[in-house]
Amino acid sequence: MRKSIGPILLLSLFMLTCKSSNDGGEQPKRPPLRDIDAIQERGTIKILTENGAVSFYKYKDKYLGFEYDILDTFARSIGVKLEVEMISNPEDFVKKLNSFEGDIIACNKPITMNDKELHAFSLPYNHSFQVLVQRNDPDSIIRDISELKNKSLHIRNKSAFVKRILHLQDEIGANIDLQTLPNYPIAEDLIEKVSNGEIDFTIAMENTARIEQSCVTNIDISTLLSVRQNIAFGLRKSDVKLKKKLDYFLEDFLYSQAYKVLRKKYFDYMKETDFFIRQQDTIEKVQIQLSEYDELFKTSALKRNWDWRFLASIAYQESRYNPNARGFGGAYGMMQFMPNTGPSFDVYPDSPPEIQIEGGMRYIDQLYNSWKNIDSREQRLKFTLASYNAGKGHIEDAVRLAEKLGYNPTIWDDNVELMIHLLSDPLYYRKPPVKYGAYRGPAKTYVKSIYSRYMIWRENE
Repeated sequence: MRKSIGPILLLSLFMLTCKSSNDGGEQPKRPPLRDIDAIQERGTIKILTENGAVSFYKYKDKYLGFEYDILDTFARSIGVKLEVEMISNPEDFVKKLNSFEGDIIACNKPITMNDKELHAFSLPYNHSFQVLVQRNDPDSIIRDISELKNKSLHIRNKSAFVKRILHLQDEIGANIDLQTLPNYPIAEDLIEKVSNGEIDFTIAMENTARIEQSCVTNIDISTLLSVRQNIAFGLRKSDVKLKKKLDYFLEDFLYSQAYKVLRKKYFDYMKETDFFIRQQDTIEKVQIQLSEYDELFKTSALKRNWDWRFLASIAYQESRYNPNARGFGGAYGMMQFMPNTGPSFDVYPDSPPEIQIEGGMRYIDQLYNSWKNIDSREQRLKFTLASYNAGKGHIEDAVRLAEKLGYNPTIWDDNVELMIHLLSDPLYYRKPPVKYGAYRGPAKTYVKSIYSRYMIWRENE
C-alpha cells in the first residue's frame, strides 16, 4: 500500500511551489505614479500651449514666450526638462490635460468659474483685460461698446470669448454678428487680419494685443470689453502636489528681479526704447545719416570683403546705432543679438561697440554663406537680411512653401517674400512643409527698408 502524504507536508510543498514560480515569474506591478512623482521620475514636465506671442513661439532660432519662460524656470527648479505640445483646437486643452497627455495648460488663460469646474488653477501670475481690436481709423473707431450692434466680430472657433460676446449682447440689448474662421486661428492671426483689412473686429487679451501692436501699428486696442481678469496656469484637480509646488515657486518668483526682467522683456521694452523699427516703416520715414561708428563698420566689413554701408544699414534698422539698446525677447546691443546667439559670436550685453559690430559682421557673413544655392547676389543679400531678422528656420519654411505653391524658391522679390504673410495663417503654419510654426514678424518690410536704404547710400556717395 502507498503511504499517504500528511497535511503538513502537502502545505509545505504547496508553499515551495508558489515561491519557486514567483521567483521566476513577474513581480507584482506597482500602481502608476501620478502627480509630481511621475513628472520627476520621467524627468520632463509637459505643457499644453499655443503658438502665440504670450505663450510660446520661436524667434531668431530661440524658444520664447512669457509663459514658456516662467515654466522653463519652474521646470529647472524641480530638476526636470520642459516639453511642449502646441494645441490648435481650444477644446483639446482640457481634454488632453485630464487624460494625462499633458501636465499644465499655458495659453494666457483667465480664471473663470466655468473652467474651475473642469480643472484647477495655479496662483495668478499675470492679469489682463479683454479688448476690442480694430483699425486705428479716427472716423470709424468704436469707443462705446453699444456701437457693436449688428457689427461682424471674428473670434477663434470654440473660444472662451464666446461667453463674453453673449454677455455683451445682453448688456447692449442688440445682436452682434459673431463669426469664426476655419483652422482655429489664434488671437495673433486674427489681429493681423484686422490690420490687413480682411476683417474689421476681433477680441484679444490686452497683453497679447499689446505685443502685436509693436508689429502692426495701425490697430487700436484701447476699448475695454471686460474687467481685469487674473491669468493662471491650468492643472488637474488630482495633481495636488504639483499645484502646491508650482504655487510655492510662483509666490517667490513673482516678486523676484527675474520676473521684473521677464515682464520688461515681453511687455515693457517699448516704453524705454524709441529705436525699435515698426513693421510699417518705409525708407521715406527714415532719416538718412551714417554714424559715429563708421570707421568701425569699415574695418569690420573690409576683413570679409563686404560693403560697410550694408552692415551700417542693418545696425541703423536694429538700434539706431545704440550700443546699449534693449529690444524684444531680450535682444541687446547695436546689432540686437538674441541671448542664445550673441555668445556664439563673442557678443554680450556689455560688449563694446567694436565687438558688437564685429560679431554682427561675422553673423551676416555666416548667413550669406548658408544661402549658396542663390545665384543672384542681390537676392542672396535679401535672403540674408530675412534670416537675420526672422531666423533661418522661418525663411527655410518660406522657401519650402514657395516651392510647394509654384513660386521660385530662389527669388525673394515677389516670390519667397509673399510666403511671409502665409506663415501667419494656421492653414499653412500648422502643416507640412512648414517646420518652425507661425511667424508674424516684419521680415518682408525689414528686408525692403534695409536694402533700399543701403542702395540710396551707395548711389549718393
